[in-house]
Amino acid sequence: MENDDNKGLENILKEITPTEEKIIYVDVDDLESNPKNFYGLRDIDGLAGLIAVSHFVEPLTVFQKNDGKYVIISGHRRRAAIQKLLEDGVYNERKLPCIVKTPEKISIEQDNGETVEFDEDAVNMLHLIASNRGQREERTVEEKLQEIRFLEKFAKAIYHQKDRGTRGRFRTFFAEEILNISKSQLQRLNSMEKLTDEVKQAVDDKKISETAAMELATMTPEEQNASLEKILSGEVKGTVQEIQNMKAPKTEVAAESETEKIVEKESVVEKLTYPKNLLPQKNSSDESAEKIISVGTMIEVPEEFEDPQKEAEEWFYKERLAFYEMMYNEAKRRSEEETSELKAAQWGIRASVARYNIEELKLQHSG
Repeated sequence: MENDDNKGLENILKEITPTEEKIIYVDVDDLESNPKNFYGLRDIDGLAGLIAVSHFVEPLTVFQKNDGKYVIISGHRRRAAIQKLLEDGVYNERKLPCIVKTPEKISIEQDNGETVEFDEDAVNMLHLIASNRGQREERTVEEKLQEIRFLEKFAKAIYHQKDRGTRGRFRTFFAEEILNISKSQLQRLNSMEKLTDEVKQAVDDKKISETAAMELATMTPEEQNASLEKILSGEVKGTVQEIQNMKAPKTEVAAESETEKIVEKESVVEKLTYPKNLLPQKNSSDESAEKIISVGTMIEVPEEFEDPQKEAEEWFYKERLAFYEMMYNEAKRRSEEETSELKAAQWGIRASVARYNIEELKLQHSG
């Protein structure tokens, strides 16, 4: 069954590498594993059972070597399933249908006049990822991260391709046009780069949710694994709130030091008043909604700069980031100090929302 995850990438590959595809039949012994394949071979028995019953094998994607053998781009599990059936003596068809790709480098002209090139190995990797994203309904956290790491450079080349037209922000383009996922899904995956191997495995085994893993990603590796043990043992539930509660509270000295820094900063800068629609929504029991939050450095215009628009955008980013970070710190502090369990939980949710927007702002800025 084909997975929609590959549609954006596969369509772009077809657009920039138009090739005629024909199916040939290759003996299983003439098919070699791709040394760059990072996808695991899972549920071979189940796939072998389906093939034994249906006698249908989806065509593999391969490229031919100089010695006449073929290297698999997509189809490692199918070959392994056929090998198992042959060894078990329940299948006698040795030749598998294969689509042969001809390795060719890709040159992508950029809107600044430069050209970005991807050699034959890189192009094969693009096809490897596109095919596996289409054929595999489930992939591990690490497999998804490796896809993103490799595809980001390709996505930037396509994003800046000459005459491609309006693109919007790079992160949105990368998520929606290349990966065929939402920007929030991409952000969630990127946050998982910080996870320990043990936590990634727990996500793959569906022992914890991706939402819980995102919260664990804000901890140190040691804290992640210690918290994971508590979740797996049943000592705590894997909810966002309980994971937040497990985080080590700041010491009084550290908290005082941070407060001193804020006071010192606010004493030497001009305060900014932000629109009320950026503040927490007012309710009858929340006095904080009445407060006017002031923060900001109002960075002076530099004496020299080359790009006025870029300088202004950088200034606005820093001011907005400082405001969001202040909201996050305040919500987090209140969630830790609040004696009412209900109010503490709500402050925790507010902190999570603020932190999410901080990360999204940083991603937008980097894109």
